[in-house]
Amino acid sequence: MSQGDGIPLHIDPTIAPRYRLIQLDPGLLELLESPKEAAHLQLKSAGPDAPAFLCGYSRSFQLRQISQSNTLLLLSSASSSETTDTVPDEVTLDPLYATKLPGGYLECIPSTHKIDLSFVPYYHGAELKEAAGSDADLTLSRLDVAARAPVSEFEFQSAWIAAMGVEIDGYAYRLSHDLVLRMVPVLMAAIRAEGMDFGTLRLIEVFEAVRKDEDEPAAVIETILRRFATSRSEPYCLDTAELTQWLGIKMLSEHAFQEIKLEDFMEKWELSLPPVLDLTCDLSMLTGQYVQPTPKTIKYLPSARLPLDPASRFERLFASKSSWLLEDILPFLNDIEKEKVKINALLMKFAKKKVVKGKTYIGKQGV
Repeated sequence: MSQGDGIPLHIDPTIAPRYRLIQLDPGLLELLESPKEAAHLQLKSAGPDAPAFLCGYSRSFQLRQISQSNTLLLLSSASSSETTDTVPDEVTLDPLYATKLPGGYLECIPSTHKIDLSFVPYYHGAELKEAAGSDADLTLSRLDVAARAPVSEFEFQSAWIAAMGVEIDGYAYRLSHDLVLRMVPVLMAAIRAEGMDFGTLRLIEVFEAVRKDEDEPAAVIETILRRFATSRSEPYCLDTAELTQWLGIKMLSEHAFQEIKLEDFMEKWELSLPPVLDLTCDLSMLTGQYVQPTPKTIKYLPSARLPLDPASRFERLFASKSSWLLEDILPFLNDIEKEKVKINALLMKFAKKKVVKGKTYIGKQGV
């Protein structure tokens, strides 16, 4: 074959497509080039009708189908057979075989998926080893729960620690709040009694100290230590600010969404702190978790439970309080848009600004 004859191209339209085209954005390329990320690469989904996610070790991407009308062909060449009578001035060109790809491609979007662990039953303690709720699933291990979560291993581990997930006898649980509230003072007292350093805690030492008064397994002790530590592995360093914040949120959430006296809440919060620790309650620790309808009252309002739709979000916020200081409302908007310019655009669209004596107030439009 001479060079002017071109390359033979074979297309068989009856061959079913075996490949899908994925958009390779910089974030995904970085993930693929990292040996640690690529070693954990897998496709995950929360269910048959749920979106698919491409997950590495620390990052995940949602896959979204993008349709387009252009014809996409995947070309492959076959190895030319060796011949002994090839004419020097001739070039043997391998034919190309084309497979038609499905119309469109998969777009990769950095995932902000929130992990739902509400189906994991609560563990109430060694004496009450049962789940909360009739629909709780008592047949799942931690690996089973992780397989249901369409996120990376690191993202799942972060959510698992935050939810105080624990595996006991091969089954996955979440520590109940009542159990944690009971165990935290016991742990702190045992650590102090044994003269341990709160900055270098070892599980076996803490467990041996606690088991003198409690019959909970080591997994429960480790789960609590990891939840309120600055590191995920030993030696654990107690994060007193994190512990104080968690206790404050739990004390406030006990009143659901009822308005209560600020003075009464602060007193209850202080009483919940382990007496062996010198901890201080500061309302700023609960930013994004409450609203003050009046200067002397407080109401539980976690931003994570507010609607993601901006219009509905502002409606809920103004139903709780008709006028907000700008700095007070911003923590309730950061999970909608993180860029300051976009937040200002949201405020202009769904609210109105008013400056009084140098302070910026945010109120409902038309009021």
